[in-house]
Amino acid sequence: MSPLGIAPLAAKIVDWGQLLEVVEAGLIAGVGISVAFSLVILGTVRASEAQQQSRTVALVGYGALAIVAVAVCIGAVIFGVSTMLTK
Repeated sequence: MSPLGIAPLAAKIVDWGQLLEVVEAGLIAGVGISVAFSLVILGTVRASEAQQQSRTVALVGYGALAIVAVAVCIGAVIFGVSTMLTK
């Protein structure tokens, strides 16, 4: 088979639409989980600093941020596992 004959064969084998969909989902999930976990760290550190300085409002705000971000991370992991198990 000539090298020029490989491209049409690959086009028949690979579903480019689904491949791009997987890459897109991976990028969105990777960036989203990274941002969410970064917010967990930010909220935890800032809440700790606010507690040491007796700043109650900041403590509650940053603590809530950390809790919501942890919930997002856990939810994303559960969603990912359930999606893998159903497909």
